[in-house]
Amino acid sequence: MLLKTHFPLALILMVFIQACTLAVEEKGKYANSGGNGTGGTSMKNEEASGTVLRDSTKYYFDYDLKNAIQEVSLPGELREVSGLSLSHDGAYLLAVNDEQGKVFFLDSNRGKVIREISFGEPGDYEGIEMVGHHIYIVRSDGVIFEVDYSGQADRKAKPHYTALTVDHDVEGLGYDKANHRLLVACKGKAGEGKAFEGKRAIYSFSLDSMQLSREPAFLLSGEMAVAKEAFREAWWSDVLAGPFVPSAISVHPVTGHIYILSSKGKGRAILVMAPSGELLCIRELDKDPFNQPEGICFAPDGTMYISTEAKGKRGKGRIFKFEML
Repeated sequence: MLLKTHFPLALILMVFIQACTLAVEEKGKYANSGGNGTGGTSMKNEEASGTVLRDSTKYYFDYDLKNAIQEVSLPGELREVSGLSLSHDGAYLLAVNDEQGKVFFLDSNRGKVIREISFGEPGDYEGIEMVGHHIYIVRSDGVIFEVDYSGQADRKAKPHYTALTVDHDVEGLGYDKANHRLLVACKGKAGEGKAFEGKRAIYSFSLDSMQLSREPAFLLSGEMAVAKEAFREAWWSDVLAGPFVPSAISVHPVTGHIYILSSKGKGRAILVMAPSGELLCIRELDKDPFNQPEGICFAPDGTMYISTEAKGKRGKGRIFKFEML
């Protein structure tokens, strides 16, 4: 059953404690009926909401965001880098921009383009994931393009149409290996009806049935505002001043935790969530160097990569590499 809220959008997802330690008690109930989708099998609706437990086991963020172990600049065609993934063999980083129907294979140490694959017409492409020998790219209107990669320079993609539209404004794509599905993060409307107002949704796309879930796999609820206010009074005066607007998503290969980026203005941050939907942590991201972070992925050992779009007309897109602590 979906939780209803009257909290303003600016209060969503702002749950912090000092040094980014937080524990929450999951209160969301699972639902399997109704909602928005293509008619595929409905997934559990796990609401990321809860009550603060100040004395319970705390979560510690696994990365030092102030100290990247590597920073690389990207070529001009990736000034607006919009998605990031690791190749199936770990040899390259894969990226897309939000203009061309191309996949860019990058040398992770230099940022140099090693190979390009043309897969479709120009469009607003926002996320990319490589699963085995298949590459998936999502467009902002919810269409997921599948490329069966076998080394050719050009390969036409197979489109998978979903019930998502430009109003949902899809921004992120991540692979959930445990459930063999893609997670699709929306920065626009979460769904149809008042129950979805003021919320952000993450839908799932099954790689078995090739269908979108009827309901969001995770619904980021305004109930978080209650926990956020409790911690603001106890620990912080003002931590995340703007709304959290998803821009990228990835699943950690070691912990299984779900990492979600927000790239806009005062809501620029990284959120960590357990597979159950339990909110673990939100860390604010500095505008310098994270001008507009829109890509995140992990190596098998937990090494994290974050890409950010260029700042200004003369700036370059960049990728930052962080070691797992």
